[in-house]
Amino acid sequence: MTSTPAQRLSLPRVLAFSTLSIPLAGVGLPLAVYLSPLYAHEVGLGLELTGLLFMLLRFWDIFTDPVMGYLVDRYRSPLGRVRHWILLSVPLLAVATYFVYMPPRTGVGSGYFVGWMLLFYVGFTLLQTSRSAWVPAIATTYDERSRLFVWPEVVSIVAMLTLLALPAILPVLGFELDRFGQVAVMGAVLLVSLPLSGALAVFFVPDPPIPGDAGNALKFELKPLLAAVKNQMLGRVLAMELFAGTAIAVTASNYLFVAEYVFKLNNTQASLILMVFFIVSVSAMPLWFMLARRTEKNIAFRTATLFAAVSYLLYFFMGQVGGFWPLFIGAIINGVAFSAPIVLTRSMTADVVEWQAARSGENRAGIYYALLTSAYKVGSSLAFGVGYLMVAQLAGFRPGQDNSPEAINGLLMIFCLLPAGLYLAASIASWTYPLSRAMQQDVARSLDPRGPQTLD
Repeated sequence: MTSTPAQRLSLPRVLAFSTLSIPLAGVGLPLAVYLSPLYAHEVGLGLELTGLLFMLLRFWDIFTDPVMGYLVDRYRSPLGRVRHWILLSVPLLAVATYFVYMPPRTGVGSGYFVGWMLLFYVGFTLLQTSRSAWVPAIATTYDERSRLFVWPEVVSIVAMLTLLALPAILPVLGFELDRFGQVAVMGAVLLVSLPLSGALAVFFVPDPPIPGDAGNALKFELKPLLAAVKNQMLGRVLAMELFAGTAIAVTASNYLFVAEYVFKLNNTQASLILMVFFIVSVSAMPLWFMLARRTEKNIAFRTATLFAAVSYLLYFFMGQVGGFWPLFIGAIINGVAFSAPIVLTRSMTADVVEWQAARSGENRAGIYYALLTSAYKVGSSLAFGVGYLMVAQLAGFRPGQDNSPEAINGLLMIFCLLPAGLYLAASIASWTYPLSRAMQQDVARSLDPRGPQTLD
């Protein structure tokens, strides 16, 4: 069905591809950990309004993501399938980053926040969708796809470490910055990394067609979208992504509040613990990758999410003690399983894309990854909207005010028990994922029996 042998990307090209994770890292946890408290407290939008606006914006993305996926699948250029979309996303995300990460100190209204966040998410979605849709074409084996998501995740964590380390490092260097200054420095790092990473990926990573793609995915139709959601393989991955993504977002959006009010830490101590958390996370990734290679991806996912669920119970007991070292120990244990679930769902989606292309001749990588992104964003929006509402209304917690012991304990309970339950649900969802290593290898052989070839 193909005229060219499968190609295994050399490590320098994998690293060039992985640099796209640097700007994407700034749209992940740093946004949740620092940006949402900034707008809720320092900018003055309030906890409930900030949570509501984040939730509505992320739900709006659910409608735009399939459109982005269709565009990536449908419109090619002389540069290939996705390179031109990478180049287009860079200026969109850069302009929005400037205004989102550097709001006026005099405060802004909800209109400023909504307008620039809309553009911010459009640029982010276009970059993330096109990058993910690239993988099924440049990684054509079961384990190679894990490699193509593990390396970007490693780069992403290093980038997040750098961003999250800034609030801890700058005071040591003599720069005492408030929350506005800390977030502005993060934005500056992203503005520098965007054009550099985009250029490295576009110039050094090939952009071939997906194996099995006969060029049939030319129309934007609801039928393939509905069929994708109903597909047992992708539908199961979407459920796993939804639960795990919600758990991550609940943790990220409330971490600084928990560190300050429950464990009684300052910003420097909280940032230092985050650095350690991500160091542990990136150090543990090879272990999960090894488990996936020796068993199945869904087994590795199930193990990681069960480990994460149990680790939140430890957070709860550590919160009763308080202080630097209890949170430090909890973060180390929790960090072991942090990256594995999201890396594995993206690798599993690449297998589903190939399976679909072999059956139908349709390259639906863009739409499939757009749906995966939408599942994560649904979880993120619920974490901000419902999570902040629970923290404010059920726990009675208010940042910047004197809170009762009951309110602080309620914050800790939501921070611990809600993610633990979500990770448990994600683990249960993985039990019936049907696409095994043997099935993927049969599909790959039917597409190209000649095997992998290294691309230097």
